[in-house]
Amino acid sequence: MKLLKKSTLATLVGAAALTAAGAANATIVVGGENGYEFSVDGNINQFFIASDQDSASASANRDQDNQQVANGLLPTFFGFNVAMPEINGLKVAARVSISPSTNNGSYVNSDAAMEQREAFATVDGSFGQIMLGKGLGLYSANNILLDQTLYGVGATGLTAAGDQNTGQTSLGRIGYGYEYANWRSQIRYTTPDMNGFKAAVAVMDSDDFLTAKVVNSSTTSNQFEKDARYEASLSYATAFDGGSMKLWLDGMTQDVRYSNATGSEKSDAYTVGGQLVFGGIEAVAAYYDSKGQGVNGLGTGAFTADNKAREGDGYYAQLGYRFGGQTFVAASYGESTLDRDSANTVAGGVADLDTNSMTTIGIYHDVTANLKLVAEYSKIETEYHIQSSDDEVDVLSLGGFISW
Repeated sequence: MKLLKKSTLATLVGAAALTAAGAANATIVVGGENGYEFSVDGNINQFFIASDQDSASASANRDQDNQQVANGLLPTFFGFNVAMPEINGLKVAARVSISPSTNNGSYVNSDAAMEQREAFATVDGSFGQIMLGKGLGLYSANNILLDQTLYGVGATGLTAAGDQNTGQTSLGRIGYGYEYANWRSQIRYTTPDMNGFKAAVAVMDSDDFLTAKVVNSSTTSNQFEKDARYEASLSYATAFDGGSMKLWLDGMTQDVRYSNATGSEKSDAYTVGGQLVFGGIEAVAAYYDSKGQGVNGLGTGAFTADNKAREGDGYYAQLGYRFGGQTFVAASYGESTLDRDSANTVAGGVADLDTNSMTTIGIYHDVTANLKLVAEYSKIETEYHIQSSDDEVDVLSLGGFISW
């Protein structure tokens, strides 16, 4: 029986679980004589998170000294996979997962205690792959999947000011070196591997930053027009004696609307990066440039006070060493910046935000194939254009993953 193949990374993240090559990790696989296969995978992760804030902000949440018991950047995952028998050269598969958080209550309707990130099908053939449904986006996906904080906690807030209690998940390095790929409804085409090169293009449901549209002078409606989002990715991967290398270039474009007072603004972004593995050394570096995405790709600070798309860029660099194939020790630094909003006159806050930066040091140890222990320290800082004082937060997290 040919088992459904998944990498450990795909098992934890869920993204492209049916399309990533790697070792077969599903511990529960059911197959039948008719060639159908069903498998489940997932993880439970939990951390003790202590954060200490030194804030110059006038916010009521300033100088927090928080202690949490919560999951990290990843929520828990429980994934269901179906692989169908190959017919006429076509391989059809599907994945649906649920992503309950351990952070915010015990019921589905309580403060986002449950999230559904994936529901997609794939059709593979000699032509490549077509993917239909909801999954991780193309733009910035490699940036987050290769980030050490994927298995940790990283940042506890959108900036170093204000509330530092994590939401359904922590942020990792999102907004501190790259923008969020996000989980999007999409139709995607990926080419076959062409001597290490792969390309992918997708049309996706766009971001909903505007929640209401003025219908007349006295009423509003949640019905408003929006345009599709388009993303593309080009990557190259190769292996050599003692190591491997991967390079990528991703881009996105969409029309976004943040205010009824103005029309749509064009939002564009690209990111370029690479990973080098040689012996036990693993290095990652990535850069991005964007407009109308905000400091994190989630819309934070994306528009100026007079409703114009704000430009920004950022990068992160990471260097680690894997001891005995089981213990990964890594350090990274990254920052995300926004150009000054010339229409803003208020010091502090996201309208005045200049730079989010974070330094992270972590130890990630695989006790077994199903048990990972993590110790991580991050120092995050937010600088401003007008406000002279910075905000800072120190974050220490201890915990780990049980995966299957």
